[in-house]
Amino acid sequence: MYKIFLYDGTFEGFMCVAFHIISEGIDKDRAIIVSKNEYQPMFIDSVREVQNDLKTFLEMRKGIIEKADSSVFKKIYYAFLSDTKDKEGYILRYLFFVFEHGKKIKYLYSNDLVNAVEKMAKKVSREIGKYMGLMRFCETDKGFLYAKFEPENDIIKPVAFFFKGRLNEFNWVIHDVRRNKVALYDREKLQFLNNNNLKFEVIKEDEMVQMLWKKYFKSMAIEERKNLKLQQQNMPKKYWKYLVEKN
Repeated sequence: MYKIFLYDGTFEGFMCVAFHIISEGIDKDRAIIVSKNEYQPMFIDSVREVQNDLKTFLEMRKGIIEKADSSVFKKIYYAFLSDTKDKEGYILRYLFFVFEHGKKIKYLYSNDLVNAVEKMAKKVSREIGKYMGLMRFCETDKGFLYAKFEPENDIIKPVAFFFKGRLNEFNWVIHDVRRNKVALYDREKLQFLNNNNLKFEVIKEDEMVQMLWKKYFKSMAIEERKNLKLQQQNMPKKYWKYLVEKN
């Protein structure tokens, strides 16, 4: 019988579940980890809900870094942010590999599981890098900057922490429209909220700024050297929706 482990959907909560499975010697191939918001109860399931506990999470993180290193922990975090189906199952089995092979985990290139997690993490890392350069903020009537995006992966936290370091003198909001998640920064602290009903209007002055930005973009483009194919390779159309210069 499979054993279902429920968690709160966060990375910290997932790591707490993984800690209990590994430390209690539970068969990884019989364990299924599911966010409690996505779980559909069945009478035959053996269900256990694991609470998010900071001490447990920190102990798990310390164990991974000591057994492998911090880059492996970051890879696990990025893989968790991916939109891959059954990511929890992939990462759980990968964690067993980490504690079995230690630092050698980074060199097991021929292993399908290691390669799968590597690809998940790289996909997330590339998307974070794209939005670091492609996020467009506008000013609102509430006095804060606002940017919205629709990433494939759940990357609002690393993106928000990046802009916390770059725009720390401003109040701003980053809105993941796809997941209805919000990062709110008030020049003191960064908060992450769900299902927030944000109501505001873009001020008219900002419309002028956007118009000037479009004119600047157009004036800087060299018509004879325009290469739309190369442009789309470097900046795929899926990123164009919220770019001022592309609308």
